[in-house]
Amino acid sequence: MSNFLRIGALAICLAVPGIAHAGTATYTTTGGPEKTVGTAEYQGSYQEGTSVVTYSDGSKVNEKWTCIGVSQPPNAKLFDFHFACDASSDAGSYSMIFGCNNIPDGNGMQGCVGGLNGKTGRYAGKNGATTWSGTGGSGTGTMQWSD
Repeated sequence: MSNFLRIGALAICLAVPGIAHAGTATYTTTGGPEKTVGTAEYQGSYQEGTSVVTYSDGSKVNEKWTCIGVSQPPNAKLFDFHFACDASSDAGSYSMIFGCNNIPDGNGMQGCVGGLNGKTGRYAGKNGATTWSGTGGSGTGTMQWSD
């Protein structure tokens, strides 16, 4: 590898940890009753639930969330389901957009990745990324907010 590439790679490695983040967090969700519509092949769903978010500084926030989801056609999909969710707490509010796949032999478990869009409070004007895995709206995830 040339010295130019080595120096460039080192510069990137040194710069990435210094990027400002609005917050890194883990969260645990508890889903309420799910309302589904449609057929076994084409489904839509609506669900409300709660979350406990734990930020990297140890602070915790209790949230309420609402999600709607739709299954994707079996012949034209990257994800099995897409979800749009809103979450709110005393800390502020934000939206999440997820793509989720059913985990084979996972007893209904799904694995999801998505984006975050802050609306109010500590999240206002911020975006980020999120992951989640669980069953029936109950599970665990991660958030990474960027400035």
